[in-house]
Amino acid sequence: MSRYQTRQTVIEAVQVAERMVISPTETFYQNIYVVYPGDYLCIDDQGYKFPCRSDVFEKIYEPLTD
Repeated sequence: MSRYQTRQTVIEAVQVAERMVISPTETFYQNIYVVYPGDYLCIDDQGYKFPCRSDVFEKIYEPLTD
């Protein structure tokens, strides 16, 4: 069986305080996403937006130190 790891990517993210909707023109997958309070709104290196639950975000990402 093969093993895999995620690619290291730098993203921008902000934890949202109120519910918001991301339109299909702003995402890569052409879906409508809903970001709920406490979740993170992430923007990848190509400018696409995607939501991430806070528990998942904290397991995957760590702050970047300059």
